[in-house]
Amino acid sequence: MPRFQTTDPGYKNKHGQIVISRTGFPSESFPGQTIYHLRCGHCGHEYGSAGKDIHLRRCPRHQDGTKGEPLREPAPSLFPSGSV
Repeated sequence: MPRFQTTDPGYKNKHGQIVISRTGFPSESFPGQTIYHLRCGHCGHEYGSAGKDIHLRRCPRHQDGTKGEPLREPAPSLFPSGSV
């Protein structure tokens, strides 16, 4: 699967939207896409976005961007992060 700079945590698009992390959850709007956690660099609003849209995204709160995808908490792990 190809990797794109626009999905790397810390990437900031031309509208000031910053990638925080990959959620691992599938997109509800775009089959085959993963949801990424984004934060507006201007107002701090946090929302989800399919990976294919990150470079174009505008803040849904104040830049008339489309509504973001839901952000969900991952299920708790059965194993501590240091045990493998």
